[in-house]
Amino acid sequence: MKPVIKHLLFSGLQKFSRGRGIVNHLIASKKIGARTIHSGITFLPPKTSVPDHSHNTEEQVTILKGTLKIILNGDQEVICNSYDSTFISSNVQHELINETEEEVHAIIIYGSADVTRTFTETGETVEIGSDKDNFTDKK
Repeated sequence: MKPVIKHLLFSGLQKFSRGRGIVNHLIASKKIGARTIHSGITFLPPKTSVPDHSHNTEEQVTILKGTLKIILNGDQEVICNSYDSTFISSNVQHELINETEEEVHAIIIYGSADVTRTFTETGETVEIGSDKDNFTDKK
């Protein structure tokens, strides 16, 4: 198999609005030839959150800017500041919350190119990055 090497400028990354003002900037995915990871940079506006959910694969969240609260399995709270990271195993419910007045920038890396998100409240499972992977008042 021919190696794939891509130089991805931030200004050229594909952007996806997820609702609640949250924007994902796609880095590595099957669309560019990634076979074993999916990654991107997420911007979370002040006073917003990614609703409680889980994934079918491992996830790393590293904060590039700001402070993010992560609630794991509904009862364990972790506070991440700039350059702090969390590792979350597959099927662990988690919610990402920006309680501050500053936008949070985080790089998120998944351990598979085939990632799903299951919303805790509704039980709905969607392919990450799909049109159904959005954050509304109901999820």
